[in-house]
Amino acid sequence: MVADFHRLAVSIPGPEGVLEGNLWYSDGAPSQQGVLLCPPHPLLAGNMENNVVQAVAAHCAALGLPVLLFNYRGVGKSFKPEPDLPLFEYWHRLDQEGSFASVINDSRAVMSFCRRYFQQIHLVGYSFGAFIALNLLAEGEEGILSYTAIAPPLEERDFTHLSALSLPGLLITAAEDLLLKDRADLALLPTLQRFVLEETDHFFLKREEEVAQAVTAFIASSVLSLK
Repeated sequence: MVADFHRLAVSIPGPEGVLEGNLWYSDGAPSQQGVLLCPPHPLLAGNMENNVVQAVAAHCAALGLPVLLFNYRGVGKSFKPEPDLPLFEYWHRLDQEGSFASVINDSRAVMSFCRRYFQQIHLVGYSFGAFIALNLLAEGEEGILSYTAIAPPLEERDFTHLSALSLPGLLITAAEDLLLKDRADLALLPTLQRFVLEETDHFFLKREEEVAQAVTAFIASSVLSLK
């Protein structure tokens, strides 16, 4: 990293309980722009310590943007709706029900919390987090500047709203991503810039720095000039 940055543990009030968060920021004048990073599914290494999440956060913070990371309900120090129910069972049940309204509501509260630190938001979601970020975008919230989807699970979740995306958007995929089997689905996303990493899969192990560089290059070249 070319710049030092700080990490501040924060407690984010949600509609049902408190979520664990981290604010990453660098020294200097406060920025009106910042990044909200939505992590992957909790059953697929979905937490603030995820390799891709950490790399993207570090690069964005080094760019001079504050970054808010958070853990979904039941993960880390975030509240547990059913304390006696193991994480796997709780999230497996959410998967079976197919409704993530409660998680989206939590994430909407996280986005509101962002306003304490920055008013204009770059939404970045990795895997399941790309689906969550899209739902925040679908709310039509003011002050959202861009949307980045990293390895979105297009076959598992509904991403059709992206066909009408009017904001600057970036789609990052892995050439060997087994969760993106039907490449025809990419035709649904005509408005997004594309970045494909060859010889890697959905988890980008040892390639997370390249993912992070693509995210920051997109933000810097496309929208940071609006600052």
